[in-house]
Amino acid sequence: MTTGGPPVITTVSTVKDDLPRLERWIDRNTAAGVDRMVVFLDDRDDARTAQLLDARPGVIAVDAGSWWGDEQPARLNARQRTNANAALRVVRENDPRGWMFHIDGDEVLHLDKDRLLALPEDTDAVRLAPLEALSQWEWPNDEVTVFKRLLTAEELDLLHLLGMLERPDNDAYFRGHTSGKAGLRVSSEAWLEIHRVVDDSRAPVPAHRASWLQVLHYESHTLEEFVRKWTNHTTSGHRLVARPERRRLASAMTAGGWGEWAPEVADQVRRDLFAATALDDRAGLERLGLLVSPVMSPVMAVGPAAPAPADAHHEGIREGLAELAGADKSRFSLDAPDARERTTSVQQ
Repeated sequence: MTTGGPPVITTVSTVKDDLPRLERWIDRNTAAGVDRMVVFLDDRDDARTAQLLDARPGVIAVDAGSWWGDEQPARLNARQRTNANAALRVVRENDPRGWMFHIDGDEVLHLDKDRLLALPEDTDAVRLAPLEALSQWEWPNDEVTVFKRLLTAEELDLLHLLGMLERPDNDAYFRGHTSGKAGLRVSSEAWLEIHRVVDDSRAPVPAHRASWLQVLHYESHTLEEFVRKWTNHTTSGHRLVARPERRRLASAMTAGGWGEWAPEVADQVRRDLFAATALDDRAGLERLGLLVSPVMSPVMAVGPAAPAPADAHHEGIREGLAELAGADKSRFSLDAPDARERTTSVQQ
């Protein structure tokens, strides 16, 4: 194992999307300071996308067919946890420095890299507060410039009394998770769940929080993304356990009529569902001063990042993952019940 070069930021993700969206997601994260991305493609019929992403500098992509063989877990959460901790073990064996974050294909790190790498050695975990992309019918060039932050109790009461929020709760204000994401120091003895870092006993590891630790969540931020996301949800084996609104929406997206309606009727129902469940009142929220515009990397705002320096550990990590392909990976799943993956406003 070589240890040359500075500590790096690694992300691990399980994704299912088309190549242009995945490339844009990779560009956003590398521009934001991510050095290495381990990407597990979750579509067994799409080895080609994995091959193309794997050719990109700083990206190690794994296709689902060769990775799982005949032993692919039915549940998305199980696949995510297994992939994240298998990757963590391999990265830990090859380059036990720096930090690793478990993010989804619609999330982008937004943090101060220098401060992160300068944290005391006894800091094993950090918590990323979520900023959720403001949902509009469309964004020019798909570049979101305005995000929602978590609101205080007083702000939630204000929106509720003004009739802008069904109930005074961040779970009603955000479409996606409110618990944020977590990262760990690779050299620690901790493990990754979907929204937190845990120790060997599966107890949460205390996480450092700071205003400069955030994650941008591009959750259904346009009609097109809303349709794509919920189409994937209905075919991924993902069961939404903590949010009644999301369960109802998932149920509505699988109603019997979808297979019978004319295309124009189905398109209008999708638009109506988007307007009813996702579209944000930009004017109203801006009037109250509740929206934020994060300062993006200049490169992140205009296009792909410059080529990353060569990663001395790239081939070692790829080979380590190849050795696990097709093998029993159940030890990496953490065997965690669904209740441990809550996406509520409770901060752990």
